[in-house]
Amino acid sequence: MDHNKNGTIEKKDYTAWIKKGLDNMEALGYEVTEERRKRAEKLSGSVYNDFTLYGLTAKNKKTYVGFHSVVSQMPGWKVWAKRSLKETFKLMDFDDSGDWSLEEYVQMVCLPIGITEEDAKESFKMLDTDGNGKLTVDEVTEGVTHYFSDLEKNKWAHMFGRLDSDSDKWEE
Repeated sequence: MDHNKNGTIEKKDYTAWIKKGLDNMEALGYEVTEERRKRAEKLSGSVYNDFTLYGLTAKNKKTYVGFHSVVSQMPGWKVWAKRSLKETFKLMDFDDSGDWSLEEYVQMVCLPIGITEEDAKESFKMLDTDGNGKLTVDEVTEGVTHYFSDLEKNKWAHMFGRLDSDSDKWEE
């Protein structure tokens, strides 16, 4: 997530993540309109603000992980996370099917933040709880909730890259 490798998550890192995903999809032959790019840039700022409290929790990895480890256990977090993820989910749904295919997930979510295709496929299988080969916003919300809230190491621990709250560095 730390695209410029300066140790913090900045709004421009979120923008770079989305832009790289759009470039991936365009390279695969999908139409990426200028309107979609503008929506993506605006949305990346909004998602950044939501998930980092306007940058307050993005000073380093330990702060970011620590914050989400606490708030993800609070009542209502899953509802909030789903609301926050809905627009991003829609933007990355290139076939407008209402869910993500493996290709959309790998190209838009994982590869842009440095997750290998092999690891992306494994995390896709974990998220696809109904086994239909597609991810719904509910399945992704559930996975994100486990990623941040499970205090013991389990199958969710490295779903979006190595999560190590003892380090101030991002490992991707």
